[in-house]
Amino acid sequence: MKKIILICCGCLLFTAMTCTKDSDTQHHHIRFYNASDCEIYVDKSHDYPDTTLSRVQNVMTPGWNLMVQSHSTNNDAFTNRNSYEVDFRCKYDTLVVFVFNSDTLALYGWEYSKNNYCISQRYDLSLSDLQRLSWRLQFPPTEGMRDIKMWPPYGTYEANGHRIK
Repeated sequence: MKKIILICCGCLLFTAMTCTKDSDTQHHHIRFYNASDCEIYVDKSHDYPDTTLSRVQNVMTPGWNLMVQSHSTNNDAFTNRNSYEVDFRCKYDTLVVFVFNSDTLALYGWEYSKNNYCISQRYDLSLSDLQRLSWRLQFPPTEGMRDIKMWPPYGTYEANGHRIK
């Protein structure tokens, strides 16, 4: 009986794992490069046109968030078991990505930052946006990202991630 239970558990474990390699037509990963001088947290939402933070979980919660170190890339920033192409066809038409400055979160905490919309950047991305960007996002936004719907608008930050006054 124990052997049967172990075999069933092993089979369940192996079938629960999925291969999420990207191909030309199926993308499971969005890469994120942080070109700023500070650490950032990023999170995504499928609730567009609701771009409030009301349903975004505390990005500082261990295991829930994605922190990207200064001047580094996270190659698996957002991993999706289904391909993003399938999800855009079936579930949503806009993916919202929020960028939070870690210094702001450390100073004010999550609740204040959430209630006062203390985001550094928000990208409202379509499937064609992601395809054009080769599934790579960056903060601050690059010249190649200027036509993406974002808030604050393109040109708000200098190259090292500080707001232009």
